[in-house]
Amino acid sequence: MKNLAFVVGLCIVTVGGVGIIAPSGLVWIAQHSVTSGVFYLIATIRVAFGLVLISAASASRAPKAVCVLGYVILIAGITTALTGLLAIGRARDIIDWWLQQGLGVVRLTGVLVLALGGFVAYACVPARRVA
Repeated sequence: MKNLAFVVGLCIVTVGGVGIIAPSGLVWIAQHSVTSGVFYLIATIRVAFGLVLISAASASRAPKAVCVLGYVILIAGITTALTGLLAIGRARDIIDWWLQQGLGVVRLTGVLVLALGGFVAYACVPARRVA
């Protein structure tokens, strides 16, 4: 499970890097994620990732932090599902507001996502094998 958390951390780092280098990529994702179906997909991914982190926490370099992060992401996934069910119009408004803030805010979001992924990858890096 720790290896899976490491791979997911690297994927998050990639998304953050895209947000910094080519913020139009994050803008495209945001513009195409304003339907209930996409919110349910994002919710499923968040719930799964939260469960992976919770499962991998005890074997990580920072077990308490990884466990707390796992629960935060799990709750975010449940909240995302409820948003897709009950408040998709409000979610569209928030995404539109974020997009209107300009590329600087999009890049800052990329930095935060990169930091999150970097922490997960660092905390869950596989142990080296001794030859």
